[in-house]
Amino acid sequence: MGNKKKYIIAFIILVLFGVIMFLLLGVNNIRENQMSTTLIVGDNTIWHYSEKKWVHLTSAKSFHNLEWKQYHIYLDNKKYGDYYLWHDDKWYAFDSRKNAVPLKGELLAIKSNYDIPVEKGLEENVDDSEYINQVLSDYNLSLSSHFTSKYKVLFDFDSDGVEEEFYVISNVFALDFQPDTLFSIVFMVKDDTIYPIYQDISSNQSMNGCKPFFKSFLDLNEDQKYEFILSCGYYANEKQIDMLYHFDQEEFKIIISSS
Repeated sequence: MGNKKKYIIAFIILVLFGVIMFLLLGVNNIRENQMSTTLIVGDNTIWHYSEKKWVHLTSAKSFHNLEWKQYHIYLDNKKYGDYYLWHDDKWYAFDSRKNAVPLKGELLAIKSNYDIPVEKGLEENVDDSEYINQVLSDYNLSLSSHFTSKYKVLFDFDSDGVEEEFYVISNVFALDFQPDTLFSIVFMVKDDTIYPIYQDISSNQSMNGCKPFFKSFLDLNEDQKYEFILSCGYYANEKQIDMLYHFDQEEFKIIISSS
């Protein structure tokens, strides 16, 4: 009788352990499998997420399949409203009565089966060049370099209550100076540690290279840690590369890119 009671207790403990593990892991895994979202960045970048995979959609059929559906529209990272989209070389927005709605600003459109917070960091000028000089030195670039972009974006991407500093430096598209080497570099500073994000360094061949800029910070998987969209524009709007980044194992990695 005593052994039977022990078996029953052991069985109950085993069942409870299985239930707890399912609640901790299984439910989250099922929920992640069910997550689905479409991100439209600007006029020509479409990323779709489902079954834990990101896909870059490029075909005309993909654009057509996304038309006349309602999206959460953000312009310059500010919520603009919920509107229907239609594409013809660029995206056009319409209300529920199919009245045209102007889209003025950097477009981000989201269609998802879960809530995705969208934030914009605070842009500031750089007064202290300590970290910039360190990065220039790391890439064997002159510490007396001139810049066409030199600023930082403050944002608490890991939700720890402290804003991280995201630096953007570049000397591309210069009009009043002609550097031999062109560079565009993006990095983050956290706890006095420099984390590389993006770098493009090449010889100057007249207006080559691209200028990076932050578009949006988004929490795409509800983990309180933000991903972000970094774009890089070429001269005269020839083309633009959009890149979606996340922080994984103490470094920034590209989840998906439009290039």
